[in-house]
Amino acid sequence: MNFERKILCIGAGYVGGPTMAVIALKCPEYKVTIVDINEDKIRKWNSGELPIYEPGLKEIITKVRGSNLFFSADNKGGIKESDIIFVSVNTPTKTFGFGAGMAPDLQYWERTARQILEEADGPKIIVEKGTLPVKTAQAMFRYRTP
Repeated sequence: MNFERKILCIGAGYVGGPTMAVIALKCPEYKVTIVDINEDKIRKWNSGELPIYEPGLKEIITKVRGSNLFFSADNKGGIKESDIIFVSVNTPTKTFGFGAGMAPDLQYWERTARQILEEADGPKIIVEKGTLPVKTAQAMFRYRTP
């Protein structure tokens, strides 16, 4: 099927999963793919046993999974194929250094930013969808190559 747009969400947790499920439901002309490095989590999204619970989520997933909503562990392929990338990775609280116990630990976001820059073969729209400090997007420019 030819889709108008291809959306990727990196992170299949409590933010990425439900958000992308609703986008897939409301925008059947878009291909929505959710990727995660946790293959067990992806297996659960692809089964009847979802890794998270939200009221009504299982019914939405059942309706759109396989038609325009897909779950995968292929981050690289998803980045190359997509037009729009949502970044919904884990942002735990820092356990060391400046801001420990209070500030978000952005290591997963930073790794994802680097991977997007390495794998993207053209322009992409990047959307931060998670618990991130203001101006985090500006940090992505640190990772680009001159």
